[in-house]
Amino acid sequence: MNPPLHIEAAGDSDVGHQREHNEDSFAVDLDLGLFVVADGIGGAAGGEVASRMAVDIVRSFCKDGEGEITQPTGYDEEVTPLELRLVSSIWRANERIFEVGQRDPLCYGMGTTFAGVYVDGSSACIAHVGDSRVYRYRKRRLERLTEDHSLWNEHLNTGEQLPDDVDPLLARNVVTRALGMGKTVDVATRVERPEAGDLLLICSDGLSGPVPELEIAELLAQESDLAATARSLIDRANQHGGPDNVTCVLVRWNAGG
Repeated sequence: MNPPLHIEAAGDSDVGHQREHNEDSFAVDLDLGLFVVADGIGGAAGGEVASRMAVDIVRSFCKDGEGEITQPTGYDEEVTPLELRLVSSIWRANERIFEVGQRDPLCYGMGTTFAGVYVDGSSACIAHVGDSRVYRYRKRRLERLTEDHSLWNEHLNTGEQLPDDVDPLLARNVVTRALGMGKTVDVATRVERPEAGDLLLICSDGLSGPVPELEIAELLAQESDLAATARSLIDRANQHGGPDNVTCVLVRWNAGG
């Protein structure tokens, strides 16, 4: 029997060079095994409110162990309890963000992307909505574990051409799913079995947009301290112009107790 793996994690966030406010939120909770990045959408303070609500509600739901957990329609009957709890927490966050957005004129239309990892024993459940991403760096190879819910990606997957009047750059930045966009939301999930040495990167598109994946992989290979690595990734995004808020959370599995 393999010995249990030890988890370490760190996160950081920055407003970037072209935004006045940081609408990203994140959580690093080693006790819960919960690691989250949310990228807010909406005018005024709405985006910041939505992203913070998403992080706080999901964290509270997972921490308290309370709240209704139901079998999601269309999910495999063998879906794990870990996955059910994470998905249920995201549904709860979506409902509340939508309710506040409908009720409060200052937050009307607010929403947020969500990318999170929930760890229990030898499993890691990954859940995401929108274009915040989760990557795995394993044996010097970077692999994207999530698929953007964006206008560009939807057309790419169906093989359809974008309309002539749609700017391809704009299409990459238009999300087709986000928490708060409607009363319900479709959450994409996958369950992974981490190995010793695995490093997961959860990030907003403030990193994945301006920084090529090759550069991300090079930075992950250079640093051993996770807090320093998160800062290096953010610095690189800002070197590329810092067009957006940028947030990174890193989770690493090490051999030993």
